[in-house]
Amino acid sequence: MSLAGSLLAGDGRLLVVAVDHPLYSWPCAGLEDRASLLRTAAEAGADAFIASYGTLRDNRGAFGSAKPILKLDLTTVTVNGSYPVTEYALAYTLEDARRLEAAAVLTLVQLGAPFELEALRSAARVAAAADRAGLPYVCEIMPAGGPQYPDLAAPVAIAAAARTGAELGAHIVKTAMPVPAGAIGDVVGCGAPVILAGGELTADRDALVGAVAEAIAAGAAGVAHGRNVWGSSDPAAAVAALRDVVHPGVAGRD
Repeated sequence: MSLAGSLLAGDGRLLVVAVDHPLYSWPCAGLEDRASLLRTAAEAGADAFIASYGTLRDNRGAFGSAKPILKLDLTTVTVNGSYPVTEYALAYTLEDARRLEAAAVLTLVQLGAPFELEALRSAARVAAAADRAGLPYVCEIMPAGGPQYPDLAAPVAIAAAARTGAELGAHIVKTAMPVPAGAIGDVVGCGAPVILAGGELTADRDALVGAVAEAIAAGAAGVAHGRNVWGSSDPAAAVAALRDVVHPGVAGRD
């Protein structure tokens, strides 16, 4: 089995819930009780979680059968819902991931940021180290702005991000949802399975799930949603709705 295949579900798709946000932003309404949210999302059908070192170390039992993806990098902390473009620095290692029994590792690359080159170099080093360790590497890579990326949802920009992630050596690429969502068909030929971030919390759940369905139909391998799961009024229902699109016909876990 390939390293990507060891993280993907049996149908080649992946439903991820990202719970790493308190590592760099607070408050995160809905994530006050990490263990409770992890159990809820796992039971509703999440395949994996993106988590910080502390969350994985201290709440390993709450993951259930969902696979932990350890976030290896960090940035400065902001408050009150602010997500500025800031530099991320590697903090943890593949050895740490192995010791915590993580199923995969992840780092972030922001294309167009002033520190893009260093982030690309860090991603390349993690990709090589992940191969040596036999762990899947998820490269979260997306346009972040600047003169080259005035439209963060432009299909060509997201295709460039996905292809760069594959060229760096990522086993799975996490990137932004293009507009229109069906344009992900121009992205998925990058050479690695592509999963899509959820972005900001939205009140229009039908539109969100509809866009995911359109992207999955066009070839996306899945999603990695954070705020649109734990920030919703019913996280279990949010996961179940995504599960029905990513893994149609598959029930949640007991």
